[in-house]
Amino acid sequence: MSVYISTLTENDYAPSLEMVQEAFKDVPESDGNEQELVRKLRLEPEYHFELEVIAKNEAGEVIGHALCSPIQIEAENERYEALALAPVSVKKAYQRKGLGKALIQALEERAQELEYTTIVVLGHPDYYAALGYEVAAEHGISTPFEVPDNFVRVKFLWDTLEDTPHGQVIYPSPFFE
Repeated sequence: MSVYISTLTENDYAPSLEMVQEAFKDVPESDGNEQELVRKLRLEPEYHFELEVIAKNEAGEVIGHALCSPIQIEAENERYEALALAPVSVKKAYQRKGLGKALIQALEERAQELEYTTIVVLGHPDYYAALGYEVAAEHGISTPFEVPDNFVRVKFLWDTLEDTPHGQVIYPSPFFE
């Protein structure tokens, strides 16, 4: 199986949204609006096309998608720039083959190139722990969402951070719509 991971083009916008919707349709934790979140995040002024990747099969069909969006983590007297990883989706027939991991790693590399240091994600604890994401609460990071602490994960992309981000995550408005 050959898979290609790349930045999406305008021609990939609609197919990627359809794939995201299809990937989440049978997920019990989903509200079924992940494709709308992606669509709205693309319209945000802070959107970086470099932080959205897709995977295509040999036939050119979009089979995977992942997006990072700029966020802030705010403490009493400090504000940190960071990224939110959401959503990550892989077409059912391609799940459990490492494609989600490859999409996330591609975004992590791009985030480092853009000098981001931190990625926050709300997701399955075991899956993200295997990718090096730690419990965010253990680093003093919280979110406005009512989810168990072990579902909120963080990864620091730089080993040399003197002041690791901590505080409340401030998400862009599409995460609440």
